[in-house]
Amino acid sequence: MTGWRALTDGEIVELATGLRSLDWSWQLQEVPAIAAKFDWKVLMTRADWVMLDCGFGLSSGAVTGRDGVAESIKLKVTDSASEDATGRAMVRDAFVRMTEAITGALGEPTARIPGETAEIRWAFPEATLLLKNLSLAHTVQLMYQTNASLAAFDRSIEFEQQGLM
Repeated sequence: MTGWRALTDGEIVELATGLRSLDWSWQLQEVPAIAAKFDWKVLMTRADWVMLDCGFGLSSGAVTGRDGVAESIKLKVTDSASEDATGRAMVRDAFVRMTEAITGALGEPTARIPGETAEIRWAFPEATLLLKNLSLAHTVQLMYQTNASLAAFDRSIEFEQQGLM
């Protein structure tokens, strides 16, 4: 697949460590300043989310939240690959390579969650960095999410798996 792009090891480490070192109040009104710092384009702003172009096109990034408070930053770190074996292999290889690069910079992950949407997590006191292999979307995503919202999300998944939702 020609023209398919993924962040390099240096770029993913710079992004991961940059997110990790953000010193902000998690207020959505601060997103334009953060976007400028990372050279992202703000495409649309609503009360509880901001759509970004983080270098992979329209809506390749978003900051979502509630009541003006951000809960997560979601960023594509690869283009979308083709829906064939070659595309799946490219996404998987990028995911593995990026996991190794981030691990080299931030240390061993605190969780490895296998599955169709595999993810690697590095938990910190206030927020968790997540690298996700979004196989259904044929891309890799890097997220930085508050621990409170991630815990709520994990609980909802657990309840769903138990048939309680």
